[in-house]
Amino acid sequence: MTVRQWMASDPVVVDPTVEVHEARATMQRNGIRHLPVVRDGVLIGIVSDRDVRIDAGSLEACGSIEGVKDVSGHGREVSSVMATSVHHIGPDASVGDAARVMMSRHISAVPVVEDGRLVGIITTTDCLLAALTADPDLGSGAGSRAP
Repeated sequence: MTVRQWMASDPVVVDPTVEVHEARATMQRNGIRHLPVVRDGVLIGIVSDRDVRIDAGSLEACGSIEGVKDVSGHGREVSSVMATSVHHIGPDASVGDAARVMMSRHISAVPVVEDGRLVGIITTTDCLLAALTADPDLGSGAGSRAP
């Protein structure tokens, strides 16, 4: 099985100049946890839901309206929080290769790049679904425990 068969094609992306709060809203609106950052179709970074989250501790520590704006991502570009060392994979690689990249790098999504352009994204969930499809025994006990 290849990455091409399981990746999300034409992924939702964001420009590096978009403000952090807008990226967070895009992720929430689309029900996604990873947002590739592209410029002119070329992958330059990736943002995860953890990169754009607002937690209670951050809000408590901000102490002012200006601090709240900073924590919420108003006036701050995605380029300031994105990971720039992005591990990617080609669409013709195996799903197993994608899973190994994610496991070795402790990440849960890998952008898919072909001819220098972003063409998709594959996640740990996609890899699990591929494994369940490939091996019916994996799916037969889903949701149940052996006695």
